[in-house]
This record gives sequence, C-alpha cells and structure tokens, in this order.
Amino acid sequence: MSESSSAALQVPEVTNGSSGEPGAIVQEKVESSDTTSGILDYTDRKVIIHNMPKFTKEYELKKLISQWVEGTKIEVTRHKKPPNKTWLVLTLAEEEMVGQLLSVLNDGKHINKKGGVLRAVRASERNDNKRSADNGDNGSEGGRKRMRRDDYVKTPDEIRDALTPLWRQTYDEQVEFKTKNMVIKCLSKITKEIKSKVRLLGKDKQRQKSQRKSDNGMYEWLSGKQPIDMKPILRAPKHFQYRNKSELTFGYRHTYSKNENENEKQESTEEKSNNEGLEVESNKSKIIKTPAVGFLAGGWSGGVSCPHYAANIPDIVCGISDILNEFLKDSPIPPYTSSDHRGVWRTITIRSSDITKQCMIIICHAPAQGGAGAKTDGSDDYSAVFDQEKERLVKMLTGRIPKPKRELSGPGTESISNANNNNQEGDEEFCDYSVTSLFFQEFEGLSNPPPEHPVQHEYGEKFLEEKLLQCTFQISPGAFFQVTTEGAEVLYKVVVDRLKEVTTNPEEMLLFDVCCGTGTIGLTCLKEGAVGKVVGIDISEPAIKDAIVNAEKNGYSGTEGRTKFVASRAEKAMNNEIKSAGHGKSMVAVVDPSREGLHQDVCKALRNEKSINRIIYVSCNPTGSLVKDAGMLCSPATKKYRGVPFKISSAQPVDMFPLTDHCEMVMVFDRMSPDEISRRGNDNSKGEKVASTTEETKEGQPEESPKNTDEETNIVCDEGAENTNANKMSEMDTTVDKPE
Repeated sequence: MSESSSAALQVPEVTNGSSGEPGAIVQEKVESSDTTSGILDYTDRKVIIHNMPKFTKEYELKKLISQWVEGTKIEVTRHKKPPNKTWLVLTLAEEEMVGQLLSVLNDGKHINKKGGVLRAVRASERNDNKRSADNGDNGSEGGRKRMRRDDYVKTPDEIRDALTPLWRQTYDEQVEFKTKNMVIKCLSKITKEIKSKVRLLGKDKQRQKSQRKSDNGMYEWLSGKQPIDMKPILRAPKHFQYRNKSELTFGYRHTYSKNENENEKQESTEEKSNNEGLEVESNKSKIIKTPAVGFLAGGWSGGVSCPHYAANIPDIVCGISDILNEFLKDSPIPPYTSSDHRGVWRTITIRSSDITKQCMIIICHAPAQGGAGAKTDGSDDYSAVFDQEKERLVKMLTGRIPKPKRELSGPGTESISNANNNNQEGDEEFCDYSVTSLFFQEFEGLSNPPPEHPVQHEYGEKFLEEKLLQCTFQISPGAFFQVTTEGAEVLYKVVVDRLKEVTTNPEEMLLFDVCCGTGTIGLTCLKEGAVGKVVGIDISEPAIKDAIVNAEKNGYSGTEGRTKFVASRAEKAMNNEIKSAGHGKSMVAVVDPSREGLHQDVCKALRNEKSINRIIYVSCNPTGSLVKDAGMLCSPATKKYRGVPFKISSAQPVDMFPLTDHCEMVMVFDRMSPDEISRRGNDNSKGEKVASTTEETKEGQPEESPKNTDEETNIVCDEGAENTNANKMSEMDTTVDKPE
C-alpha cells in the first residue's frame, strides 16, 4: 500500500484538547502503515461493531448510528468502515460513553439484513489480545502467525445465532427474507452467468466470416428483467423440531466459575481426573471446561454448545445428549481434541423418525490406544477400560430417554418450552420412542470418516425405517436421506408434478435418477404414477445396494423391468441405458447432487443425450453450485459442451429449513427447439439490472462480475484475430468450474 493511501485511512482521534473544548479533534500519528492496525489503533474511546454488512453506504451508516444513540447522551465523533469488511469502528467523545453504547448494542435486538446479531466490543480488548499473540504469550517462542481466539463462553443467544440465525423472526418474515435471497443470489446470478457465456460466444462467432448475423443476439427467453419464472416459496409444514438427523461433537462445555470456593475445589482436583473439568484464565473470571457433547457453534474456542437452545432440534436428540453428558462425568476416557489429536470420543450421529418411532445412533471414536497424537509413553492408552465403558454407554443409551428441559426463544416457541418445563420435580417424563439401532465406528484419521467407512453393529436393528408419502425406505448408517421428512414430502411432490407435465402416458416414460443415493426420488415418482420405469445412477456402491433393497420393499423387485439401479459414472450408464431402451420412449432426468453440484462430465452427458428433453434439478445449494451448473446446461454449444442447450422453464423454491437461511430449489430445464435457438433478439441487456439493483445484490454487496464478461474478453480485430478467437474458445472449453 502506498504512503498516500495509508494516510487516507488513518483515524483521527477525539480527545479533550488543551483548549478545554469537549470533543475537539486532533490528529494522532499512526506509526503502522497497515490499514487494519491504523483503524483499530489502541484507544479507550473506540468501539468495534461486528457482523455489519460488507458493503454499506455512507448515508446508511449515519442513519444506523443515529438510531443507536437516539435518546442517549452518547456522542459519536468519528466512524470508519473499510469496504468488504464486516466490522465498523466508532470513536466516542468520552470514555464513559463506551459502556453505555455496549449496553445498547449488545441487547440482542440489533440485527443485520441477514438476521445476524450485531456484537459490540471495546477496541482496547481486541488490541490487548493482538499484542499477547504477537509477543508469544500463547506458548510459542516467536508468537503464532495465525492468531487463535481465546477461549470464551457462548451465551444462549449466540448459540441460536450460529445454529438458527433467523430465530428472532416470525415465519412470514423468514419467507420474505428467503424470497428476496432467491431472487438476488440465485436467479439474478444465473441469468448473468448465462448471458455472459452467450455474449462471449457470440462475440467470437461474430468475427467468423461465415457466421450469420441473426445468430449473434441473445436468446429470446433471456429477455426482460426477470426471464426466470419463480413461483412463490412453498412453506415448510413443520417449523420446529423438524430435523431427523443431527451430528453432535464430543468436547468440552465452557462455563464461568460461580465462586472462589468452587474455584479452589476445582484446582485441587483438576489433575486427578479428566472428568472434573479443566480451567482457563479469562479476563473476567475462570472458565470451567467440562466434558460434554454438543454443536461447534463458534469453533473449538467456544466449546461445544448445548443443542437444547436450537428450536429445530427434536427432543430425542437433546435427551440423548443429556445421557451422554452424565456418562462423561464418570468416564475415565476423555473426548477427542482436534488441536492435538488426542482423546477417544469424537462424534455421535443421531437419526430418528417421528413416523416409525425408531432411532439410530452412530458413535465415532478414535482407537482405544489413543488418537493420532497419542503420547509414546502409553499414557493415552485406554484399552484396559474401553470395553467396559462401551458396555456402560450402551446400557445407558438403550434405556428410556428422559424428556429434556428446553430453553427456547423466539416467536412460536413458547408452547414447546412450556410443555417440556412444566413437570413437577421428581415427576420425570420420557420421549415417546427410544434407541432401536446402535453402532460404533472406529476412525484414526485426522478429519471426518467418509460415508462408506465401516461401522460395528452393537445393538438392535441394522437399519432405520422411514416412511415418505407412499414409500417405505431403509436407511443404513452412512446413507444419505433428506434431514426433514415432512419437508422432503413437499419437495418430492413438486418433482412429481413437473414430471406429469411431460406426457399424458407416464407408463411410457423413462426416468434417469442421477445421483440417486438410496433411490428415494425415483421410487417416489414411480409409486406416484409419474413415470413407468426408473434407472437410478450413483457412483456409491453402498447407496445403490440400499436403493435395490428399497425398491424391493416398495414392490419393485427389478425382475419386472420397472427399476434398475447402477453403481457407475452417470455419463456411461445413461448412454448404455438409452441404447437398450430404443427409440420412441420419452425420457426425463432428475438430478439431486450434493452441495458441490454436478460434475462437468455429467453436464456434458446430459447435453449430449438428445433423447432427454427435460431435466429437473433439485438443488440444496441454489446460490452456489446451481449457478455454475445452469450456465453449463444453458450456454450455446461449444467444442466441449455439445448438444442443443436447455432453457429454464420454472423455478420453485421449497423451504425445508425454517429458522435458517437455507432453501431448496427445484429448477426445470427444457431442451430448446431449433426455432428458439435461431430466434434471437438484440442484446439490449448489457449493464441492465436483473431482478434487483447492483446495490441490493447480496444484501448490500455488489454483484460479482461473472466470468468471461465482455470487458474481459474484448478481442481486438487484427491480423491474428482468428487465432485469438480460437484460443479464447479453447480456453472457455477447458476452464469450466470444477466442483471442489
């Protein structure tokens, strides 16, 4: 950074100058040229507000500050917010005003546009932590290059903000927020992505002498401000306790010590056992670390968070976590810690069904001899007590699950909290179903085990059964299944309706269920009478084995030729099945990929298969991978992506995850006709605002420039123009985004 630019970002300090005038402004020298260190220079009159929108206009900042200090004697003399940062620095007239402002902003009622809670801290505290890290107070000789946050205690509201960020809003407000999010972050980005590809290819072809002028315009379906028809969001049938799968982490729960006597007792017994907690010095008091299970709502520095605060988690999960916490109190085996890879207990996955009243538990643990970082002296070897502790844990988990006391907050949660907390002391209630399957999974790796990693069956059934619409599904420990059953029913009904639009004779229609997993979508469509045959394709062999079993459970043995599940690459399997099906059969594809989206080879295969005229894309990441995949499916043909492109006929968002900002999207892609390809209009949309203004994009963040924009690909016509064009086309054909 140049000296001039650094000086422009120096923060003027407000102090009581020699003139005696309060609030007089003087310029203090900032020694560091670093922008961040200049803005966050040490002062007792500065406050840092976190979770601000990255891009906020000056008038918006002034309006916010005025609202914060309205009705108080707080005087803000300076404010500074760097672009593309999520924090704001305020300088106050007097040090006494800092505490008042912290009380105002940290009441939990001030939220950003995404529903996140603003958090205000003293700038002096931040700088103290930074200097400690720089001076090597963390134990390393020269300090750590990457600063780790000090251990802290999360409040219930901070836990809710991390797990269910929209918990303060009514459901109507959540739907309104998600609608705006889908328009701005999904539809607008998809439209711009496709248009940029059309313009790039059109610009290149325009330089070819044989190219017709009529082929250089924009596709007609892309004209207008909102070319994609988005239906109103389908609302979730269940707003609370809707998750049928939860994964908790073994770790340490952080709490403040209550009094000095308790601290002294803790110090005297700390080294005797791993179960009685660990202590860490805090600026205010000591933090007690107790072995427990929960969510990592704020990373390891905040400890594991109690699931009881999250309204989307069912009672059965909270009840099981209470049992595990009781178990860990007396267990000599400690939880696994990722910082040094020591300890044993790692994670617990809980699957449950409200319909069949079954519950499956998978407990992942490191080897009993210790984790990857176990000491060589054998002090981390728990082999002698592991089998005994495992037997005790199984006995505790397979009994009756007590109904937990919940501490919920937010609109609509009062009835749930009252129902769980009205029990008289000694009058314990239990959940209406218990554990029916229990597995252990030993894993010595450093990250998380893959879905196909083997498990050891310990108790009960080997599978969990779930019912969805007219189908019954068998779910194995590592199988994928939608995490909300009621929401999945709404989602699959949309897919069924879109399939029924294709033909009046569904018995003659062949459905390719790409990324089929355990066959839930394909079998549901078959059972609902939307198609006559299903070919499920997935690269995972365990998932295909489950799909075959599920087909048999629902009356399709495979011998009658109505179902077929193949463990193979999608492009290879589709080609073989289309050849065996013959001509004259109507074919449709349904794709339900993971968050990474479709592999580029699958997109190429879908484009190349001329018999497939409709693709129904079920996306769990509509603001990310769907944008990329839509660009590959809808862009004009190239050497790499041959075949007639698709157009987007409809988009149906489905809210399956209330209290969070996530939303599913069912998008329909129909093959373009030759007439639609040739009928192009003038591209008058360059620079236009699509579905929203640039300032509105990403909740106040300017829309990122799409790849291959006109400015980036403006090719100068000269003697080497043809070679340049060929290089550009080749570059586009070989640089399509790959899923990570």
